[in-house]
Amino acid sequence: MRFPGDRLAKHYFPVPKKTTRLGDVRQKAGARWWLVGLDHILLDMEVTGECDFLEEFGLQIGESVVLGDGRFKDLVARLKSQNLPVTYAAGGTVANTLNNYTYLSNEPARLLGAIQKNIQVGQPAFHYVSQTPPAVDMNHLVAVDGSIGTAITFISADGERSFAVAPGVSNDCPAEAIRPDDIESATVVLTTQYCLRDPEQPIAAAAERMMSLAKQARIPVAFGLGTAGLVKATRQQVIKTLSQYVTVAAMNVQEAEALTEQADALLACQTILDWVDLVIITEGARGMTIGGYVDEKYKRETDQKIRSKSIAEYNRWEYSRLMRLSDCQDPIKVYSHIHPYHGGPDHLSNTSGAGDAALAAILHDIAANRYHRANVPESEKHIAGVPFLTYSSLSRNTQYGNRVAYEVLKGCSPRLDSRVGSDKG
Repeated sequence: MRFPGDRLAKHYFPVPKKTTRLGDVRQKAGARWWLVGLDHILLDMEVTGECDFLEEFGLQIGESVVLGDGRFKDLVARLKSQNLPVTYAAGGTVANTLNNYTYLSNEPARLLGAIQKNIQVGQPAFHYVSQTPPAVDMNHLVAVDGSIGTAITFISADGERSFAVAPGVSNDCPAEAIRPDDIESATVVLTTQYCLRDPEQPIAAAAERMMSLAKQARIPVAFGLGTAGLVKATRQQVIKTLSQYVTVAAMNVQEAEALTEQADALLACQTILDWVDLVIITEGARGMTIGGYVDEKYKRETDQKIRSKSIAEYNRWEYSRLMRLSDCQDPIKVYSHIHPYHGGPDHLSNTSGAGDAALAAILHDIAANRYHRANVPESEKHIAGVPFLTYSSLSRNTQYGNRVAYEVLKGCSPRLDSRVGSDKG
């Protein structure tokens, strides 16, 4: 396990003295700290440049729209007729997060879902497999007759994106494909509302089974909301899922507003914490807000300027390590906000993947905490067996997520392709 971030660390969660160095830890043979995710297996066809026909096909900026086979073929034909530049990239919000986690943590991830059985060189499925790093284990995917799912991603001049999706076989992952051993050995499991969008599809039952098995085994469940339009259409289902299963909920500010009817990220965060243990809300040019819980006994006050917005002194306890609500005897909600790292990239070519990157950073910190507890149980970080959820403070997690999101935003890909460097400069 690589520990969270090559950062200027001044307030992880300090201890009076170190009982061992991380370099002395010997990982048990065969022990790995997996992130396991269930996703629609999709290849992204990324289209750059202005397109004047999006409304004709029912597409909206920032939204994901599922098209029938005929309509999707018509859209592809239109792209070819206008000679628009198209590039292929392995996609899927869960797969993006798993990819990023492997680079951040130096640990493997396991991808669950359905992919086409017969794959030939040059096919979309070939592009997907060839662009997925070996650290993301695809050996547990279900092989199905048919075609891989395809998502055409339209990227506008300001970096906003719109999606037209042809599901292919991506919905055809049955519940029985989710093995208890895969889930119970995971550090965290991850899925999205996309998988639950249509309760009649096999992947919806698979997602329910995965989250149920994780809950029984006390494995943290991370969950992405998808798009604001999807949240609006399935709002009650989303709230039920969050309340029943979810530990970590990740979304952008538009999705948070669709869920809570609160445009203010802090107030939305406050509401969502009634359903989950940890909330991540990315806000574009305004940065990122994260909220969670800590027991009154273990709260830790910031040494930064105390700030008030819609919640008075919201950042006072941001140096606290987070806990699950169920593990707190006297819980308090704690928050942290950060502006974009270095003000954001000079040029924003693509907003896709920033939220997935921030989520990967926080999941890395949760995994590092479990790793450290298992390997260095005598450390003073693990006070008398207090079940902290994170390794670092809330403030450090906010900085880490912000830093990793910046690394994705400054590039052209929705995925990391290397380690994230120091936050110096």
